[in-house]
Amino acid sequence: MDATCIDQTTPQPVRRRPRLRVRKIGEVRLPLAGPYRPRARLYLYPDGRLLWHVRLWEYDRPVSHLFRTETVRAFARINALARTLAEIDELTQRALAEARRDA
Repeated sequence: MDATCIDQTTPQPVRRRPRLRVRKIGEVRLPLAGPYRPRARLYLYPDGRLLWHVRLWEYDRPVSHLFRTETVRAFARINALARTLAEIDELTQRALAEARRDA
């Protein structure tokens, strides 16, 4: 093979195709009142946002709410829920690791 035929351009990094779907990372039970413990589900959005989805009862039906991680952490901290706070932090770290891996 002739050396003049070899392409001398610098190699380009291969880009991964960005994920276009919202991914569920995990969930935590939030102890609100007595036996009422709704699930707070953490989702990683394609743009890198982390949002918690919680369905709370309002009158006669559940209503979906989205919260930032800071809000869910504040709830756990104010109510002295150390175990719940640790679970929230663990899921958040897992989501951030996945976001870095995809970048």
